[in-house]
Amino acid sequence: MLTYKYKLEPNKKQKQLLLQQLDLCRGLYNLLLEQKQYQRIGQFEQMRQLTELKQAFPEYKNAHAHMLQNVVKRLDRAFQGFFRRIKAGVKAGYPRFKSRDRFNSLNFSDGCKLDGKQLSVAKVGNIKVRLSRKLPVDAVVKTCSIKRAVNGWFATLTFESMPLPLPKSTKKIGVDVGITQFAALSNGKFISNPRFYQNAQAELRRAQRRVARRAKQSNRRRKAVVLLQKAHQRIANRRMDFLHKQSTKLVRKYGTIVVEALNVSGMSKGNLSKQILDCSWSEFFRMLSYKAENAGRIKAEEPPQYTSQKCAECTSIHRDNRKSQAEFECLSCGHKDNADTNGARNILANYLARIEPSGVNASEVMLCVA
Repeated sequence: MLTYKYKLEPNKKQKQLLLQQLDLCRGLYNLLLEQKQYQRIGQFEQMRQLTELKQAFPEYKNAHAHMLQNVVKRLDRAFQGFFRRIKAGVKAGYPRFKSRDRFNSLNFSDGCKLDGKQLSVAKVGNIKVRLSRKLPVDAVVKTCSIKRAVNGWFATLTFESMPLPLPKSTKKIGVDVGITQFAALSNGKFISNPRFYQNAQAELRRAQRRVARRAKQSNRRRKAVVLLQKAHQRIANRRMDFLHKQSTKLVRKYGTIVVEALNVSGMSKGNLSKQILDCSWSEFFRMLSYKAENAGRIKAEEPPQYTSQKCAECTSIHRDNRKSQAEFECLSCGHKDNADTNGARNILANYLARIEPSGVNASEVMLCVA
């Protein structure tokens, strides 16, 4: 299963129709949520009642049936997540009613079809698509999601397609992510940290001050909020572009990519939370996983314990081997290296030691007990 995202270019009439569809789905979501508050009812019973709803409210006849059914599924997923968090002992908020600013997507399991550079949407018409890349020839589209964002409308197509493996490669690489450098590779190279959020602080401060100076509930404040949202969206777009490019480079060049099995959510609760979240390691690892799977590569994870204290040359482990954030000097053999590069070499060595036989006692006959 793959997902492609395209930007839509609807005309004025189509934008109005999409907004009407959003209002219909949002009203249905709030209506179903209110129903669940007063009676015990499941998603399948609510789906069966959609026919009666269309008869009572003729405006819902202008909405595709599968789109309305996906609203019921969306509410059911919200309740499943709520009860799952409660069961796990995590503080969770009860599903709440959606305002116009909190309901921005339409989901179709049928009713959308990409034909060339146009997306045919039921009850809306043919919307022009900025076709940044073509769908694979054997793609079978399963779902389509149309989302309203601060910088326009987007369509996300999820489809089935056969993987496209790359030529086999015997090259192996260890990757140690960090903050000073985004990643250190076991071959001694580095991927620099672009620090998108940190470098955009001046722009964000100006945009935030503009919002603070506007009167609440005014049109000028709403326009200022949109400008602030666009600033954050540009940061997110730059970060995603960087992550896509770096993950694609690694997958194309190396047959085996080994990373640390980090608890990023736990690490992001400390003093370096902004820097860690700006790096977006979890998203980088996720991209490596699905791109490696599609290309026939191997993406593995190794525990991070002692990788920064272990010498890659003599395997000696001591807490004082790492002199600073960037300097590593082994107390046993005197080996000196960049601390992150040394860690990347240990990550790769640990993986190879785990999956490849050492050859010790290979000439001996070992007795097996059935």
